[in-house]
Amino acid sequence: MRKMFSPFLVLVVVASFVLAACGGGKSDGPVVGNAEAGKKLYESSTLGSNSAEGCVSCHNYDEAAGEADKAPYTAGTAARAESAVAGMSAEEYIHESIITPDAYVVEGFKEGDMYQKWQAELSEQQIADLVAYLLTEK
Repeated sequence: MRKMFSPFLVLVVVASFVLAACGGGKSDGPVVGNAEAGKKLYESSTLGSNSAEGCVSCHNYDEAAGEADKAPYTAGTAARAESAVAGMSAEEYIHESIITPDAYVVEGFKEGDMYQKWQAELSEQQIADLVAYLLTEK
């Protein structure tokens, strides 16, 4: 006598393989940033769920755009970040500077100068996008 698989059992097995192959719809890996999207965010006049002043409200691109009286220049961010904190990569430093602005205050600037609530107001993807953009600024 020949045994037949029930259609339900076949469906369950196939669905299990499909979910296993695509991770069940969840991503456990790090969020990958998009530099182009990050540049658009960075250049926005307001940012975040509370429409706080955007990055360019304080960060001038370089000397030609004005003095760095409110915040460090955007140009050269990645190069400066590479050596800002011993043992920390440029990516880690920039990320930390966005989510915890007072963790490492650049010389010449004051604690509390940078908006403190980006982690609560931006998505992980937006933060990753900003980091990806700033990593292009060598």
